[in-house]
Amino acid sequence: MGKLVLSLLIGLVGAGLVHIAVIFAMPSVAERNAWSRLADLGEPYALVRVQPLESEPGTVSASTDAPVGDFAFVDPAFITAGCRFSLERGPVRIYARERNITFWSASIYNRQGDNLYSINDRAAIDGIVDLLVGTRDQIVDAEAENETGGSRIPVEVETVEGYMTIRALVDEESKRPFVDSFIQSVQCEAAEELAGR
Repeated sequence: MGKLVLSLLIGLVGAGLVHIAVIFAMPSVAERNAWSRLADLGEPYALVRVQPLESEPGTVSASTDAPVGDFAFVDPAFITAGCRFSLERGPVRIYARERNITFWSASIYNRQGDNLYSINDRAAIDGIVDLLVGTRDQIVDAEAENETGGSRIPVEVETVEGYMTIRALVDEESKRPFVDSFIQSVQCEAAEELAGR
């Protein structure tokens, strides 16, 4: 009976120590979310390259001017990039100048990493990346000013700061330069830059 009580006591003390260690580790772990890692790589609205964790240089993407950072859970069959944005002064437009690649998908997240919106080439108008992200009022105002219509998709979100990730499939190694060129053509534009467009 004494050995059983001693075993239970050791187990409880060990579990308590692990619990306390996890609680103390939480602040440092929480600071290393995707938002902060993207912030380390570039300014708001700047496109940054996201590569698989511990990737070897030159094995995932062709050369690019965008800063590059290693992230967990990135599929090496894709070229991935992201940008941070703020809706404080108006909406943000996210679009790609190039098109006609096999597959792409884009997601919008809030600062905490909650997925707010996702789309891919099959759901987009004519397979074109062209999103206008903003609050309900910002979207209404922007749509009233933009009478041309086109392929722009309004994305209403309830957040002030967020980030976007875009992934493009490299289905054949010979197509990597074209996919890389597509990713490099992606733009995140602040409200000030949208005037007159």
